Amino acid sequence: MENHAIKMAFIAVLALVNSCKSLEVTPTSELGYDEGISTSAGLEGVINTAFGRFISGNGAATYFDEILYAEAQSVKSVTRSPIAPTSGNTYELNLFNLQANSGVLGNLSRSRYASVTAANVVLDAIERNIPQDADIAIQKNRLMGEGYFCRGTAFFESVRFWGHQYGFNSTAPNSGIPIPLTVPVTGSIGVGRSTVEETYAQIITDLTKATQLLPVAYDASVHGAFPAYRFRSTRAAAFGILARVYFQQGTDASYQKSLEAINAILGPTPGTIAATVNTGTRVYALQPFHSGTTLAAGGPFNSTGFTSAPANSEEIIRLVNNTTTTGGYIAASANLTLESGGNPTNRGGVRWVLKRPTPDVAVTVPVTTSPLFDDVVNDRRFTVLTANNNFGTAAAPRNERYSLKWGSQTGTLIGFQTCPMLRAGELVITRAEINAVLNNLTAAAADYNLVRTRAGAVTKKLGDAGFTTKAEVLAEIVKERQRELLFEGDDYWAWKRMGAYNAKNAGVYPASEVAPFVRGGVSYNWNNNKTLLKFALDDINLNPLMGPGTQNPD
Repeated sequence: MENHAIKMAFIAVLALVNSCKSLEVTPTSELGYDEGISTSAGLEGVINTAFGRFISGNGAATYFDEILYAEAQSVKSVTRSPIAPTSGNTYELNLFNLQANSGVLGNLSRSRYASVTAANVVLDAIERNIPQDADIAIQKNRLMGEGYFCRGTAFFESVRFWGHQYGFNSTAPNSGIPIPLTVPVTGSIGVGRSTVEETYAQIITDLTKATQLLPVAYDASVHGAFPAYRFRSTRAAAFGILARVYFQQGTDASYQKSLEAINAILGPTPGTIAATVNTGTRVYALQPFHSGTTLAAGGPFNSTGFTSAPANSEEIIRLVNNTTTTGGYIAASANLTLESGGNPTNRGGVRWVLKRPTPDVAVTVPVTTSPLFDDVVNDRRFTVLTANNNFGTAAAPRNERYSLKWGSQTGTLIGFQTCPMLRAGELVITRAEINAVLNNLTAAAADYNLVRTRAGAVTKKLGDAGFTTKAEVLAEIVKERQRELLFEGDDYWAWKRMGAYNAKNAGVYPASEVAPFVRGGVSYNWNNNKTLLKFALDDINLNPLMGPGTQNPD
């Protein structure tokens, strides 16, 4: 019965993808026999399902949405527009008040656990030697690597939303998320909540295996040339997400591990980027995202076309829309683009904008300064990647600057066709921060200036005023990270990570960066239960190993 069920798990994946219930899976024992996973080609279809939930899909949360959700909960570098609606999911997220009956939560968990289930199908099928075709010997390691990559990444994104920051009650029962590692055969994912520590251990195990199994590059003559490979993971992508995981753990030991993973992609010399044995001939050099005063063609943001990243792109993994129809990417990206940029005809209702200067300017006056950017004249991240609100009705506030990272391609289409899931710019500024924390200030300054040079901003020498001591260098690098990753959802996770680090290493990060958030007159610390998402009602009610007692408390 069990082997029969596993042979038919491909159907279970499809059932999960289309199910309206978050973590409920059609029991494999009730499904008819299917040959879908008896060949390597069949497993390709299953792994496509795992990757497909990272990108576009009607009625399902995507990686784009996760950027928005994190941005909505943080708003350290950005703020809600005063004309933004005072209702809706992102408004409730901003107030830490999204309820368990929200469809957002069900969509988010369904998407992530659809990826997990598909990955488990592939891994179990290969472990049990179900595919017997001649091609499986060539594709086996790569398929397994993709399975581990998808599963580890899905667990990581999930535990950040539903579990506390690593280091805070990390061994407490029900502090983590469900981490199913086998194919479901009973109608549910079959496991309860793990601890945060157990979850991170599994994430690291999965992504480490992915670094060992994934190819350095995809070869169309070996791996096939169909469009899905435009966004598939490589060994560098696995190292990059692993670096992000270790960094989020926020300990000296994990920072060192993150540094090692970054160097596996960028090379060991701060201030430079070179090819490594894990990237082959590819150098993930920081690319210009500007040409004069406009976005550069082929840059990592606002990219046109349903294609892979350019050969010399800094994008380590690009999420490419899985449909070539205009309607597909509009439907898939409407939530995020309408929140942080959106259709030009709707930009009068932009919700998340760059924080304004003090004293504020009149509503009719375009913003030309910023409390975040220290070089608004030269820094293209301000002059090119943000813009004043000149769209919408005449009443739209002109003193707001919104993001052009997720902007439109034409006057009427949203155009969120691609999304850089991981790029070298993030890894460089992460390496700078780690070295600053570890008191390697020369190395930290080298990477800090590499990022600023690409942006066109004025650089700083170690020893310059305000850039001499460990505290000064680290404080400036933290701000530089906010500038580099503006509107990419990083602020929220950084707030939690730095808060946990300071709880054990008092005063390392600036107090202003770990200060409580105030929402609706209520103050929330980084480890407040309200900063966790609730599990959707179906997640609780349909899994016999969860139940009301495992819900995140207020």
